[in-house]
Amino acid sequence: MSPVRRILLFAAAVLVAGQALAGPWLNNVEAAQKKAKSSHRLIFVDLFADWCSWCHRFEEEVIPSQAFQSATDNMVRLRLITEDGRDGTKVARDYGISSLPTFIVLNEDLLMAGQIRGYAPANEFAKMLKDTIGRYADFQKRADTEASLGKDYQKRLDLAKEFRERNGLAQSETRLSKLVAEPALPEKIRDESYYELALTQFLAKKYDDAQKTLKKFAGLQKQGDAFERSRLLVGDIYLSQGNLLAAANEYRSFKSTFPKSQYVHNVDIVLPQVEQQLRKQGNANAQSKK
Repeated sequence: MSPVRRILLFAAAVLVAGQALAGPWLNNVEAAQKKAKSSHRLIFVDLFADWCSWCHRFEEEVIPSQAFQSATDNMVRLRLITEDGRDGTKVARDYGISSLPTFIVLNEDLLMAGQIRGYAPANEFAKMLKDTIGRYADFQKRADTEASLGKDYQKRLDLAKEFRERNGLAQSETRLSKLVAEPALPEKIRDESYYELALTQFLAKKYDDAQKTLKKFAGLQKQGDAFERSRLLVGDIYLSQGNLLAAANEYRSFKSTFPKSQYVHNVDIVLPQVEQQLRKQGNANAQSKK
């Protein structure tokens, strides 16, 4: 499709149905968030790429429809190009977008209210969007009544995990930090909470904090599923920091310490790749010394 035709189609979609209340599509996160905050609305994000044929089909068939226009009337509309090296690329990375078309709904604080993957016809898509917003409303109610959970530690853990899944890393970390400090926390929930806290810190690139959390956890526990996952996370942290040797050693240690673990398969996939990179690194260093 030529650029001119695509622009004309998109313009028609925006102008259709008597000028939707949400107004024109925005193309940067800052402007969309400012508009959402001023009117307390959700942000509908269309993640787009020129090579994505289903994105073009969505643009031609769904956006101009009355069903789509009505479903997004009270939302701020934001379109981002995932390969623009700016907002689109950052949003795709931060929210773990790995395929297109994908549509996300954000609240005014950029917490993910929901995600829809793949193409769907207009009426079906409108229903999916309505259901997504409904699930977010349910999450909001649970978050608003969190104080009433008290010693229901499992529900508190589940809520903290859901904040992480919605990319609310700071909110998740705060809740998990409070949870691991509870003196009467059952062991299973304690272990899972420590792992989740370290994982959340890792995802936020707070590597030192994650290491401290894992070290504290290792002083309390030496076995179990959460502990095994925590040892793999140590290797992942080293890998993210570019410390290939430390990552390889951690993965090797995991295999020798937990030979029957269900996660050995994960190590068997990652470790050879790390070792290959180490060999390349060694060869490069050797060449540079000649």
